[in-house]
Amino acid sequence: MTLIHNKYKTHYRRALLIALLGGTAIILFLSYFVFNLHKKPAEQVLSASGERTASQRLQAKTNSLLKEPSYGLPVHLKIPKLKVDANILQMGLTTDGDMEAPEKIEDVGWYKHGPRPGDIGAAVIDGHLGVGEPGVFVDLHKLQKGDTILVIDEKGQTISFAVREKRIYNRDERPNEVFVSSDGAHLNLITCTGTWDENLKGIPDRLVVFADKSS
Repeated sequence: MTLIHNKYKTHYRRALLIALLGGTAIILFLSYFVFNLHKKPAEQVLSASGERTASQRLQAKTNSLLKEPSYGLPVHLKIPKLKVDANILQMGLTTDGDMEAPEKIEDVGWYKHGPRPGDIGAAVIDGHLGVGEPGVFVDLHKLQKGDTILVIDEKGQTISFAVREKRIYNRDERPNEVFVSSDGAHLNLITCTGTWDENLKGIPDRLVVFADKSS
């Protein structure tokens, strides 16, 4: 009876961990794609009493169970085909719950609360398309399957990725595959694509390049 009970507890913890990670990632991705959704993720908000919410306590416990990263913090991105050679900045969330973007159009931003490039999961890097002048990802659409993307970490290690596919999403879509992955080490690059919409005061579509670790 004890053995069965212990197995049940183990499976429950694993299921809870997967569900929590998947749910948190989906919320973060939606906040990036839907710029008019001004809701802060639950884990970013304290209760009125100043105590941590149950969601925050559970998130903290989950983080303590995660494996230590194998790679250093990413500091440089290179895409040989596009002649991209950019600094990688650490990005979090804005007060409105949106993913931050670099101030300079020549820099890229890595979502610092997700996996590091090279570690298991989907690391996410965003960059500007550019309006008026070209941004770092102005030619991102030219990447094809098999093209190489390189990330250099703070330890001087170079992690190589190969492009798998490209997808275009409308800002109102809710894809979860960009932030959620547990079957290997992946790198997903995001930028705007399409034409300027004066009514939206922005570009409505998003281009995502999915890449897999190759070395």
